Amino acid sequence: MKSKVKEVEVTLSSKELIANAISKLSPEELAAIYPPIVRANFVVRKSWLGRNQVITFVNNKNQRITYSHDEVLKVMLPKLNIMPCWIKREYWSQSTDMPSNVRHLATVENLESTEK
Repeated sequence: MKSKVKEVEVTLSSKELIANAISKLSPEELAAIYPPIVRANFVVRKSWLGRNQVITFVNNKNQRITYSHDEVLKVMLPKLNIMPCWIKREYWSQSTDMPSNVRHLATVENLESTEK
C-alpha cells in the first residue's frame, strides 16, 4: 500500500523573516544596526523585541530615564498580552513616566531644572 505525502511549502511573512535574521545577530551587530535612541516618551513594541534597543526619554519629573527595551518588554508581556491595545497594535506607550513595575530596570538621572 502506497501513501502519498504532499509536500507543503512554508512561506514566512516579511516580519517573520526579519525576526529570524535579527535573532541570529550578535550583541555587537545589533548595537551597530540599532543604536540607542532618544524618544519623547516611554514605549514598547512587539516588533522591537530582540533588537537589544536602548531607549532614553525625559519624564514629567525632569528625569532622564534609560532602559533596555527587551528587558522591560519581557517583564511587561504577561500583562500586555491581555490588553486590547496591545493585541490590536502590538505597541504600548506612556507619556508621563515609566511604569512602576519596571522602573527598577532603568537608569534614572535627575536633570537640572530650567525654571528659575
